[in-house]
Amino acid sequence: MRALFAAHPTVGHTQALRAIAGELRARGHATDFAISRVPKVPSFLPVPEALRAGASLVEAMASEGLGLITTPVSLTTALAAARIARTRGYDELEWACRLFTADALAAARVLLAHLKRVPTDVVVADYAFFGAWLAAEAAGVRHVAVFHSGLPFAAAGHPPFGSGLGEGSTRAAWVEPQRRLDALVGRVDGWLGEARSGMGLPPAAPRVLARPYATGLNVLTTFEAMELPRPELASRAAGPLLWAGPCLGARVMSTADDFPWAALEGEKPVVYVSLGTVFNAQPALYRTLLEGVHRAGARAVVAAGASLEAVREVAKPDDVVQRFVPQVALLPKVGAFISHGGNNSTNEALRAGTPLVLVPFGGEQVSNAQRAQSLGVATWLRVDALHAEQVERAVRSALEPSRKQASRALAARLPEGDGAVRVVEALLNLK
Repeated sequence: MRALFAAHPTVGHTQALRAIAGELRARGHATDFAISRVPKVPSFLPVPEALRAGASLVEAMASEGLGLITTPVSLTTALAAARIARTRGYDELEWACRLFTADALAAARVLLAHLKRVPTDVVVADYAFFGAWLAAEAAGVRHVAVFHSGLPFAAAGHPPFGSGLGEGSTRAAWVEPQRRLDALVGRVDGWLGEARSGMGLPPAAPRVLARPYATGLNVLTTFEAMELPRPELASRAAGPLLWAGPCLGARVMSTADDFPWAALEGEKPVVYVSLGTVFNAQPALYRTLLEGVHRAGARAVVAAGASLEAVREVAKPDDVVQRFVPQVALLPKVGAFISHGGNNSTNEALRAGTPLVLVPFGGEQVSNAQRAQSLGVATWLRVDALHAEQVERAVRSALEPSRKQASRALAARLPEGDGAVRVVEALLNLK
């Protein structure tokens, strides 16, 4: 088999695909990977941390032998990428959707030319990389979309995706968020309609963002037991669904010899703190979280990203502060995890049976917080006006034996093994 993978240059959008591609290569199959190359920016220039992380990510992927294909980046996409980390709620979601769609037509043309040159069996793309979908359809190649957890599909009886509303909110409070969400879904349909027209493709069914849209296969990198109930999802999907679970790969599951594992030993509980790769340039928030951890009588392991120096200034001697840490290997070894609620982080914590304290910023993060709290394994904190006393209470609750038991019980219900293996077996059966 030869597979073409495609995603935007962020850890969250590439991690599962890299794991799947690695599993395919380990079995002797060929892979190519389409991604935008992000230029390296001197350290003294003030640019969003996500852009720096994107440049490093593409370098790492090139070293893995993936066969990179460069896709174009417009000024609109660069502006959207810079705005995402600085906005909240539906404003953040709108910038994300603009990033996802701005270069869809240009990317589709590049990938279609590749598919005409290189015989390819399947295109496997992050759900938000729409150019791959258009190119695959134009070339007559099977298309597989990979969706994260916190699915942006409606769950009956729950607040609208990205609304930030809790389960106890009134239906009246849902009206305005639903209006904004519907308007955004409609704008995405319009942007994609223009791109499809440019490729000579017919219009797609409406509300692309609201359903699993791939006709070949829709991979959900989560388990149904970990999701808000969506019993009608399969009937709404354009093609078959595969609940694969987190796709990790040998690279992510490595224990990392350079991490100070011995520092985790002792009676004092350890709380892991990370705000991911896009939202980590927030030193004030990190300081609040760290103060709350200390007030709860715990010590911290912090993946501080762009806030590294600021976090080191307030860390205690028994804390571990690094720019990045081996998260998957670390999660089973800590008592709790404070996270922004990103897709990969949430799924990995649920899979490891690690209690969560979630401080989401918007989009799928809020949906993940709703999901994890409804499962009884997380406390959801509002990031606005957050103070150390709230963090302290949430950490104490997370460290309670009952929360740990609930988290482990959920993890025990899930199938063993790496989701990347399940996806590869499904891809091979597509032939």
